Parts: sequence; structure tokens; C-alpha cells
Amino acid sequence: MAEDERAALSRATTLHREGRLDEALEIYSRLLKAQPGVFEVERLYVFAQLQAGRVKEAHAAARRAKLGHPRNPHAHVLLGATLQAEHKWERALAAFAAATKLDPGLVEARYLAGNMLANLGRNAEAVAHFDTALTLDPRAVEALVNRAKVRVRLGQSAEALADFTRLAELQPREHAHFLAKGALLHDLGRSAEAAQAAMAALQLKPDSADAHFLVGQTFRAAGDLPAARNAFRVALAADPDRPAFQLALARIERELGAAESPSVPSDPAPDAEATQQGLEPADAQHASADLDGTLAAAPADEAAPATEPAEPSPDLASAIAPAAEPPAFDPSPPALDDVRSGSELDLPPDAVHPDVESLPVAESAAPEPDAVGREPPTPEALRLRALDALAEGRWQEGWTGLDASATSDASAQKPLPLPHWDGAEMPSLLIVTAEGELADLILFGRLLRLLADRRIPARLLAEAGHVPLLSRIDARIPVASDLAGVDVRDANLRWAPLGSLPRLMAPDPQGWPQPPYLLADPARIARWREMRPEGFAVGIAWNGDLALLSAFSALASLEGVALVSLETRGEAEAELAATRFGGQVTRLGPGWDVDGSFTDTAALIQHLDMVVTGEGPVAHLAGARARPGLVAIGPTAHWCWGREAGTTAFYPSLTLVRAAHPKDWSDVAAGLAAGVAASRSTMRSTANVATHATPVAARRQAAF
Repeated sequence: MAEDERAALSRATTLHREGRLDEALEIYSRLLKAQPGVFEVERLYVFAQLQAGRVKEAHAAARRAKLGHPRNPHAHVLLGATLQAEHKWERALAAFAAATKLDPGLVEARYLAGNMLANLGRNAEAVAHFDTALTLDPRAVEALVNRAKVRVRLGQSAEALADFTRLAELQPREHAHFLAKGALLHDLGRSAEAAQAAMAALQLKPDSADAHFLVGQTFRAAGDLPAARNAFRVALAADPDRPAFQLALARIERELGAAESPSVPSDPAPDAEATQQGLEPADAQHASADLDGTLAAAPADEAAPATEPAEPSPDLASAIAPAAEPPAFDPSPPALDDVRSGSELDLPPDAVHPDVESLPVAESAAPEPDAVGREPPTPEALRLRALDALAEGRWQEGWTGLDASATSDASAQKPLPLPHWDGAEMPSLLIVTAEGELADLILFGRLLRLLADRRIPARLLAEAGHVPLLSRIDARIPVASDLAGVDVRDANLRWAPLGSLPRLMAPDPQGWPQPPYLLADPARIARWREMRPEGFAVGIAWNGDLALLSAFSALASLEGVALVSLETRGEAEAELAATRFGGQVTRLGPGWDVDGSFTDTAALIQHLDMVVTGEGPVAHLAGARARPGLVAIGPTAHWCWGREAGTTAFYPSLTLVRAAHPKDWSDVAAGLAAGVAASRSTMRSTANVATHATPVAARRQAAF
């Protein structure tokens, strides 16, 4: 796709993201006429038509895409999505089955096929498909939510409870998982445990009407009717139109002999959807009767959106079958129990928050013996444990611990005043904050591509100086230094730190985008071609470590090797001048990288044969650009370099040379020199290298 076509596609996706569907569709149509058969454009076109409610046009376009890409499993998923929007469950199931035949490991197709089977009442088969999806991806939250829901239908309470417990472990900030678990526990007569789950949900979402209702049910089960009445009043004030809440409060009022009972409708008729699913109608004594409401994205009497997220949030997933796999930009509807910010409840003071001490207590709630009398670990201790786990490749433990240490220390992060993204829901826009050192931003920046691939609308919020470099990771993810143009009043905005994306999206780095993922400006690459010196060009960076700089003297003595300093610090010139080989090193000159971190350096290293550096941002830059490099690693190195190996999973182009003692690089000097010499000996012929070289005099004239 030509550059102007890529620009047009970027413009179209922006319009699509903003909901300006007709304008986006016009550009998609023009692109498809100019270059038919580009599947990504076809996919976006189909989803825009679905969002616009033009299911017939979407179906026709999806069928053309499938005919043009018969071996592409995603084309069959696309057709299935349109059939699903038409409520043609059997045909949609056939399309998803065709996708799984082409790619048995396609989790999305397995999950959607399970949804169709559930819609058709083939619940056991649906569970089998969800089982397969979860075998392929144990963190597929959507499949886990829907499997739990279908297991409730099948009466498999123990298995469903295990699924809800696992969901709470995977997404400990998602109140709906604790709420669903508590409702099921209450159904099973385990009200003390249900109370604990309800309180966990309330800690995450204090205004949750369903959580207050469940608390009331646990009080009622314990025989504390006044406390149950207060909890039901809170629930009803938050959601006045729920018949189950009205009925429960009326019964409590009658039992307590209240002089004035509120006007209450007669017992509601059985819920049609609940009856279809094998669930009992809403009843004050039956918590899971409202399980659908607990996880649903919108009240049942609201019109369903034309399309729903391809990767539904836990709220949406309980509906079992989203209408279609939607575009990246379709925001999830507000949760059922969302209360508008700023609203206040007209309640007695003691009814707003239940008395934690008076809740039923489960026998298992006592602290474990080894926790008695022990101080909880400090945020720093949690962080160090997490870093050890990451260095040893225990990814899930490390990411979870790292997030826990950050949230345990209020000063560790500077969160936006937005709800934290849970990794599953589809926000209207996800604000990702680039916090920490530039080296870490380069390391984790590749995960922005996963957001784009999963069609999650996102914006990276970074320091102004980092914006030009980080903008070169993925053109689909805008990078800015402020929130200009973002409607911060949007209830569907979400926030997450860049460093949380591994835990939320891909704990194992094997699933991360591989280098090169950080691109350099082509114009700068062309501009700095003349900076390449004659011979085997090696860029060096030492980040102020004079002992490491001294170790580079072994490189200067190698025949045919020319060194280029990649340092832009003001002190670097004096540091080089103090060495015996400083006169042999080409300097970058003034004005380098002045308009953004590494904007020029990223282009220059394209022309170098190797980069030799200590750990730091230059090492990450070379690795992200997939340029060959040697990295001197100390005994207390950053976790990403691991403990002992000579390579790192994050940057295949880099080789690690490890020192035995901190700040003592005498034992790595020979290793660095040997690595450069070995690469020099296997380089292309001198004549081939010379075609890319510029005479030294001309090069110096161009540089200075």
C-alpha cells in the first residue's frame, strides 16, 4: 500500500473511531476500488457497515472478502459475524467452524462458535468449545465468563464457581467477577462466603446496586433483617426500577411490621430469558436469578447496540452471543449498575455503607498461620520479588507482583482520574500512560501493536520529548503529550500504564511483537547515510560509566573498526577527550536529537554494522530496531537481561557480555573486542562495504 493510501487509511480509522461512519466508509470504498482485495480494509469496511446498522451491505462485503481470501480463517470469522448480526445462528456456526478448520488454534473462532452453540441451546457442546479456547489461551476472559454462564445453565455449580474464582484471580479489579461468584455462593447456601465476595465487589465499586442487594441477601440469610433492609434501600435508591429490589424491600418491610410500606408491584412474571436459560425468575431469596443483570452491559429494556465488541468485556460476555464482531472503535455500553457521577443517594446515614463487622463471617476467613503477627510486605519488597520473578522468566508472577507493588504505593504511579482498564472490556478510548525510564518505554512500547491488532482504540500519553520516537512504533496508535481533543467526560474512557499491558494482554514475551517494531524516519535514514565512517562501523554508548568507556579501548585497537559515539550528553565530549582513543571516535556533532529522544540516532544506527553499549536506552533502541549489538551487563542488571544467559528473549539481535563484578568492566573488554572481531570477520566483502561508505573527509565535512 502506497504512502498516500496508508495516510488515507489512517484518516478513515480515525473517523471510524470518532463514529463518523459515513465519512469513514467513503474512504474505505475508495481504497477498495483503487486496490481491491486488501483484507484489512475489507474487514474495517464490514464493521463500519455493521455499526451503521446496514447488515445487508456488511454481509455482502463479508462474503466478497471470504471469496477473495478463502484460506484466510479471519475472513470466515468476518462472514460469521455478519450472519450472527442477522441472528442466523446455524450459518454463523458453520462459518466459525470453517475458520477453526483452517486454523485450529484461532481462539476467537472457538469462542464465537461456543457462543452460537449456546444460543442454539447446545450447551454441552458450547462448553467444549470454550474449553478448547481456554486450552489455547488460559487468559481468554470472554470464554471463561461464557463458560461459567453456560455451566450455570447446566447446573454445574461447582464448575461455574471455579470459573468465577479464576476470573477474580485474573482480573482482581473487576467487581463483576466477585459479584457473580457471590451470587452463586449465596445460591449454594454459603452466605458467609457470599458476603465476603459482595464486600470485595463493593470495595471495587462502592455504588454497585447489585452488590448492595447481595449484601442485603446475606444479612437476611443471617437473620439480621434491619441490616438487610438498609442494604436493600441502598440498592433500590441506586436502581429504582428493579422489580427484584422492590420486592425484596417490601417483604422486609412487612416482616419488620413497618407502618408504611412502599408501593410495590405484584410478583414479576418469570423472566423469559432466564426461563430459556434454565434459571429461576428474580426473587429476593435467589441471588443468581439476577446473575444476567449482574454481568449485563445494559438494562434489559434498552435496545441492544447494532454491534458489540469482538473481545467482549466481562459485562457483555454474559449475554453469550454478541451481535457481531465489531470494529475496534465500538465502545461498550455502560454497565447496568453504573451510577452517574455526581449523583447522591437519599438514604439514612447508616445505610450508605454496610457495617463490615456485622456481616456473616465464614469459618475459613481466619488468617493463615504463617501470616499471623507478620507485617505485610512493603511496596519495595513486592517490587523486588516481582523483578526477581521476571528475571527468572516467571512472567505471570512477575507482572502481577509488579502491578501490586505499584498500586500499594500511591506515589509509585500517577494515575489519571479514569477507571483502570481491565484488559477485557472495549473502551471508547484507552489512555495508556508512558511512565518510567525511556528504556522501559521502548521495551514495552511494542505492546501498543497488540492494542492496534485487537482493534482497541488507544492513545499513548508520553513526555513531549519522547513523542516523536514512540510515534514510530505503530501509526495506528496516536502518541501525544496531553489529552487535547479527548472528551474526558466520556464514561467509557479507560486508563492503564504502559507497564501494565504485559499482565493485561500478553504475560509471556513469546507472544509479543518481535523486532524490528520501532521504525526510524526514512528521511532521516537517508540524511545520515553519509555519517557512516569507512570500515566496520561500530556505535558506542556508555551513559556516563567511565569504566565502561575505558573498556572500549580494546575496540579502538581492532583493525578495520571505526567507532562512532552515540552519546548526546554534554559531558560526553570531555569524557572521550580524556581517553587515549578519543581522537579515533567520530562525534555526532551539535543539534543531534534536539527535536526528540533518539530521533536521529534511530536513523543513524541503520547504517552501522554493530552497536556496543552498556544496558540503557541505546541498548533497547538497537534491540527494538533489530540491529546487531553487544551489551555489557553487570551482575545487578535490569531484569530484562535475565540472570546468566548470553541472549535475551526481548531482543534477538543483541548478545550479552556479562561482568563478574559491579562497575568493573575489565573482564568484559576482551569479550566485547572478540565479539566485534568475530562479526567483522563474517561481514560482507570490503568492496560491498565500500559501496555504502563515504570518504572520511567528505563525511566529516557533512557532519560538521
